[in-house]
Amino acid sequence: MSTAVAADLLTEVIESKNPDVTHLLELREQLLAEPGLRKLADEALNSWTASRERQGVLLYLLGRLDRALAILETEAGSAWGKHFLARTLVDTGFYAKGEELLTGELKSSKGLEVLLPLFRAQVAQSKFAEAEKNLKAYKGDHPSIQACLIELKFRQGDLETAMDEIVALYGNHPIDRNVAFVYGQIAQAAGDDEAARRAYEQIVQNPPVPVDVLINLGTLYEDEGQWDLAIKCYETVLSAYPTHTRARLYKRDAESSKNMFYDEDRERKEDKRLQILRTPVTDFELSVRSRNCLQKMKIDTLGDLILKTESELLSYKNFGETSLQEIKSILASKMLRLGMRTEDALSYAPPEDGSTPPPTVDDTLDQSIDALELSVRSRRCMERLGIKTIGDLADKSEAELLAAPNFGQTSLNEVRQKLAEIGLSIDA
Repeated sequence: MSTAVAADLLTEVIESKNPDVTHLLELREQLLAEPGLRKLADEALNSWTASRERQGVLLYLLGRLDRALAILETEAGSAWGKHFLARTLVDTGFYAKGEELLTGELKSSKGLEVLLPLFRAQVAQSKFAEAEKNLKAYKGDHPSIQACLIELKFRQGDLETAMDEIVALYGNHPIDRNVAFVYGQIAQAAGDDEAARRAYEQIVQNPPVPVDVLINLGTLYEDEGQWDLAIKCYETVLSAYPTHTRARLYKRDAESSKNMFYDEDRERKEDKRLQILRTPVTDFELSVRSRNCLQKMKIDTLGDLILKTESELLSYKNFGETSLQEIKSILASKMLRLGMRTEDALSYAPPEDGSTPPPTVDDTLDQSIDALELSVRSRRCMERLGIKTIGDLADKSEAELLAAPNFGQTSLNEVRQKLAEIGLSIDA
């Protein structure tokens, strides 16, 4: 697409009565690739005279998703405006709301522009049967649809078949972004990190880059010790999604890892403490008032919370003594306190009582998953699967673990070994 044609499409956003969604999606790629065109869009925003709905759509096309969502949630009234609201919801993690809008749109249009974001929303919610039904309604033989159908086999535990099929499809359609993404996911799950990295790096060459690609690529770079590249991936996500919790936590983790040169024992202890500091505050049973106050103060994790003092919390509107005591109790349970420096929290090691009798099998199953001292990637997979204890992990099958994003053969081997060391195993 020439710059002149793209500029005409920019005018279409502002003036056309019924802008074409497919054309605007092409414009999005051009906006993210060409600084000159992006400057024109910024100038248009600075002197905006069209509707707020159109402004929200242009913000989405520019990748400014938080601002786009804030506008489109209240202003989207046209069919095309609601389409971009749905896309913004899916891209920012509000999968159920995005699915509802896209499902309604599917009644009148079964094109790729509707099916692909709907597929992502449904897969994120493990609605595999619904996703497959929608894909099979597509009239044609598009490689992106084929890739999605293969991904469903992988998500449902058939990794071997999915790997064989995606290798063949990728060989025939190496430049299709959706095919490359699915290939990267399945290769990563199968333990072929090098192939996965190549696929993700291919996608990164041509923006816009899906968030999942950047997150997955970042974790691969971390495994290779390429901290700067990993941090750049997470920063790219945060430039479009400033409040993206996972990207923020992963960036912080990568920055910490980059500068860690401690002895093995100290590193092990601090890593366990770092895992505690990364725990989201939403994991705890907080009152609605406390939860809302922490969200508005942009306090996402225990690590963010300990940096606040009592007076800072109490000075916030609606945050009273009852909420303060609730927060202090949660921190005390993790041997933390308000006003604590991160360095002190990391270096503190709870006293060990050598007289404690060996744990029983039941005691072992009740232990936190942290006791296994898994690698960074495996721990993150545990978090995403909601596995908090060794018992939770022992209840999973190998197929269930391998179906999780970023959990490949290497991680499975690690889990097997760690469980074997304490006399446990998982079902094949």
